[in-house]
Amino acid sequence: MGRKSNTQQLAEGIAGQHVSLAVAAHLARTQLVPEPLKPYDGEHLSDMLDLVAQALMRSVALHVIDAHTGATRELSATELEGAVTRRGAMLLTLQDGRTLSTVSVRRADLRQAIALLKATGLPQLAVSPPPVVEAKPVVNGNAGALRARLAEVEDLLKPPLLPEQVARAKADAVWIARHAPQGRIANLAMQLMSALHESQGLDEIPGGFRLALARLRAAFEETASSS
Repeated sequence: MGRKSNTQQLAEGIAGQHVSLAVAAHLARTQLVPEPLKPYDGEHLSDMLDLVAQALMRSVALHVIDAHTGATRELSATELEGAVTRRGAMLLTLQDGRTLSTVSVRRADLRQAIALLKATGLPQLAVSPPPVVEAKPVVNGNAGALRARLAEVEDLLKPPLLPEQVARAKADAVWIARHAPQGRIANLAMQLMSALHESQGLDEIPGGFRLALARLRAAFEETASSS
């Protein structure tokens, strides 16, 4: 068997390199969104990167640096079940509450994932950002703002539902996931967003967004009672 050329070795080395999940989300966003150069405010851009990272998680293997050995290992499907990206994909919060900041993707895997998402599409990115509304007062710090946003979601999801209401509720769910201090609430908020997307706001789908909303509400109530 002949030796590989320097060019082949270089190409394979680059393909095997890792990039952080946040960088991967930025690179994927430039190829997946309709207008990647359009200016966005910081919060909207961060939410968009989280959405892209969530899509990448379903299409590519994620790796993390082991805190004990310093070695890079692949995260298992069990670990990633219910995981949520936050702060523009800088952090990955697992269902058990652990938060990882050293998550990465192999360049070769990223290219394949982007090609797959280009083919299948990413409907969440096609949703226009919600209209700017007057900011609600923050009561008791971040917890009060989170409860106020949950109340807004519940109001938006009262029938009859309009597409604009569903889009705004999805954006609010992402906001809750991004700002929630606890991994469980962040995870349930992203489950609500996914359920709204999959059901398109239809109540008759069994186990749909109504169930996800009830679970999110219960998590808020449990947190309030324990504080």
